[in-house]
Amino acid sequence: MKKLLKALSAGAAALFAAAALSITVCAEDYSFEITDPQPSNGSWGQAFVYYTANDQGHPGNFDATWITPDSEVIVEYTYEGDAAGAPLELIWQTWEGPIERDPDVKKDWNKIAPYEYDDTTAKFSHADIAAAYGTDNFETVYAINVGDTGVKLTVTGVTITNCEIVEAEETEAPSEEETEAETEEETEAEAEEETEAETEEETEAETEEETEAETEEETEAETEEETEAETEAETTPAETSATTNIADNAPKEGGGGTVVVTVIIVVIVLAAAGAGVFLLIKKNKGKYY
Repeated sequence: MKKLLKALSAGAAALFAAAALSITVCAEDYSFEITDPQPSNGSWGQAFVYYTANDQGHPGNFDATWITPDSEVIVEYTYEGDAAGAPLELIWQTWEGPIERDPDVKKDWNKIAPYEYDDTTAKFSHADIAAAYGTDNFETVYAINVGDTGVKLTVTGVTITNCEIVEAEETEAPSEEETEAETEEETEAEAEEETEAETEEETEAETEEETEAETEEETEAETEEETEAETEAETTPAETSATTNIADNAPKEGGGGTVVVTVIIVVIVLAAAGAGVFLLIKKNKGKYY
């Protein structure tokens, strides 16, 4: 139950953290930071290169999908040399190909001419950019470049107007009291869980000890029973044998007495017969002699 409460508490904390971040969408201008402007080589080189957030290899802060149909790109610059027309061009670059591309547009290096320019500022419209790029889906725009048209160009500022910039803004952080209360609750919950865990471990240990003791007692009882059974098994044949010997050596009732009496009678009869014969011989001795 405590684990469930902790999980719910963690989920609530996550929801609170998510709620602390609100998504704000607003239409505003986005200006790129240029800290050290460098001139181009004067031979159709680039004076400004910016990798967008759409490029996973060189992620920047600007997402090209923020650009709206009302957006336009404004470039501020200086240059040296004589330009036959606009001294610069905007280049919309991709290396995967645009999404939902116009089949008539085959380039991944798409040049856009300004619809308005002077010696210091040029403007590029959303419509011209989408036409040159082949679509108004800018998810795979990985680089925004500004190049020269045969003059040494130095770009000092680039701004894209009317962007729908999506930002995650952190709202007011929870107070120290709320944080401390949450920490105390978490600490108490952890302490209770630890106590329950220790109690469970002790209970399991006691149960194991009791089980082992009962097992030992049962084993001892079984051993004693087996020993007694073996002792009885060994003793019984010996007693039976002794009893049999005694029984065999004991006089037979009636049988022995009968033989003795018979012998006595025979002896008496023989003696009587002998005496009778002796007397008869003696009596008749004088007759025959």
